[in-house]
Amino acid sequence: MMCRAKHDGGRRCPACTDPARRPLARIRQRIGRYDRAARRANEAEDWDTLLRYVELLDRDVAAHEAATAAATEPPASLPPSRAAEFTPAATVDLSDDQLAAALAELDDDPRAQEQVLDTLEWRDQLAQQRDAEIAAHEQEQERQRREREAAWQAAAEAEDASPLTNPARRPSRQLSAEQTCREEYDVHTYTSYLDAETECRGQLLNREGLARGIDPLSLFSGPAARARKYSSEELRAWWARNGRITYTEWRYQWLGRDSDREAARTAKFQSLGEATA
Repeated sequence: MMCRAKHDGGRRCPACTDPARRPLARIRQRIGRYDRAARRANEAEDWDTLLRYVELLDRDVAAHEAATAAATEPPASLPPSRAAEFTPAATVDLSDDQLAAALAELDDDPRAQEQVLDTLEWRDQLAQQRDAEIAAHEQEQERQRREREAAWQAAAEAEDASPLTNPARRPSRQLSAEQTCREEYDVHTYTSYLDAETECRGQLLNREGLARGIDPLSLFSGPAARARKYSSEELRAWWARNGRITYTEWRYQWLGRDSDREAARTAKFQSLGEATA
């Protein structure tokens, strides 16, 4: 490939044809790379990385001055480059710190140093892309959670038939103590469900629960074994902090009937341990 256009004579540039100028061209390329890397580190406030590139800049500026002074001397032959050892594929087991340390060990191998810098830059770009994808995923999850919560809240307001929570229904209904107890329990479980859904960021079901299409609201009442089988770790931790109570226990606490005492004791014994209120 020609370094100049054909209308300029189609000749290679002096840095390619003059052996004395090739080292100077390589040093200038490295200085440009180090300068760009130092600027990125400064913007990221990565002071350790910035200091490392500043030291490399100082070294190559001095090397450029020395090479310029000795440009008339015949260039020494360089040993085979180790650049192939520092490609992204070849360095999958090396950390960024190990690659940075390798720069100091490759003073006599500019091509390998350039490859190390290229690999580090490639990793930075990959990390930025991954962070952006994770942030976008989290934003989408949060948006979906808010939409679900808004839909559930709207449905609750539109369909609430409980005289305890919907004043418009009170004049037309006469509830027994058992019915009042049940509706209070339903309100309690639904409120607990909404609170848990918010705190657990929608992660209420485990894989089996998701695969079976379990309604997470149904886990807030009924047998503890079923709740334990389909609930996520986040939900079980929430119950451990806030409690989970069966209707049998609730009815005994609400009505205080002796006939419910033994059933409540059994339900509590079979519940979720500390997660039982």
